[in-house]
Amino acid sequence: MTIATICFGVLALALWAVMGVRIVREPRHTGYGMGIIGCVVATWIFVVLLATGLSPESDLADIAVFGPVVLVFGAVFAAGVYLLVNTVIVVRREGLRVATLVPAVFGLFLLTVLVATVVTAVALLTVESYTPIALLVPFVVIPIAILVIALVGYSTYAIVYSRLGRPVPSDAVVVLGAGLAGDRVTPLLAARIDRGIEMLDAAASPGREPLLVMSGGKGDDEALAEAEAMARYAIDAGIEEGRIVREDTSTTTEENLINSRALLAEIGHPAPALTVVTSDFHVLRAASLTRRLGLDATVIGASTARYYVPAGFLREFTACLVHYRRINLMVWAAASCLVWAMLALIWYLSGLQTELVEAGVA
Repeated sequence: MTIATICFGVLALALWAVMGVRIVREPRHTGYGMGIIGCVVATWIFVVLLATGLSPESDLADIAVFGPVVLVFGAVFAAGVYLLVNTVIVVRREGLRVATLVPAVFGLFLLTVLVATVVTAVALLTVESYTPIALLVPFVVIPIAILVIALVGYSTYAIVYSRLGRPVPSDAVVVLGAGLAGDRVTPLLAARIDRGIEMLDAAASPGREPLLVMSGGKGDDEALAEAEAMARYAIDAGIEEGRIVREDTSTTTEENLINSRALLAEIGHPAPALTVVTSDFHVLRAASLTRRLGLDATVIGASTARYYVPAGFLREFTACLVHYRRINLMVWAAASCLVWAMLALIWYLSGLQTELVEAGVA
């Protein structure tokens, strides 16, 4: 076993340990997905070095190197096709609008990535000038890589986080609104309310009976505030009126959380412990918001119709991508500058070598 193999083994182990500790201490970071990808890559490099060292002339090294690459390409292709098929199902059941076309946009993007990867690789291997590389890598390869890695990282940690949330003793269970059909709750919102009612008993503790906060304002196309319709649904389900708090002024998830905290402070809970209930595809971004707002909160997901999960989840990813746009631009700029610096260094060294050769010949 070489020194490089040992170093990468130790590095991979250390990265997994650090990531595990950070997740246990504060699991509400959307960026942990990128950390998990880093851990996987370090582990892959270790496996490749180990396989090469143990059997340099066998197929084991080739499998270690190319096996994961083939799996990744296959997974991206399958995901792209699945999202296109899912779009047809969503449009048939929910109607044709921008929100229902989101899976198709991402599906086409993933399939385009596969084609672009092959085309770019061929172009980079056959060019004799640095100019195409200086343009293709920063303006094609790096942006696509950032988007794909961000999507994979976010998806990975969303799955991990969805299995971490557990009910804890709370002062209130906050159910986030999700739009109405006239003056009635939609199936999506009804699932959230049902889950919130279920969480009331799970969040209770000796001497503390949590309140049920219905959070949602009145949209332009709604007959009444979401909070009122949600409260009526909960009362019909058997919840006492006295346990229900209506937060009826919010229009976004962030306002849901801020206004609910302020309302609870007014009735005697200045620093409430919260159990926040939303749809399962919205859990990670909602949890990230509770962290940024300094809330003591656990976010629990309610089941969503399977066909709608990709559309809802990808909308959440897009919102998260837009929120962290400055960081993504900084990563792109840093990576691009690094590529240009390396190309400039190679060009300079090539010119220097040419001068030396010509001087020697002379």
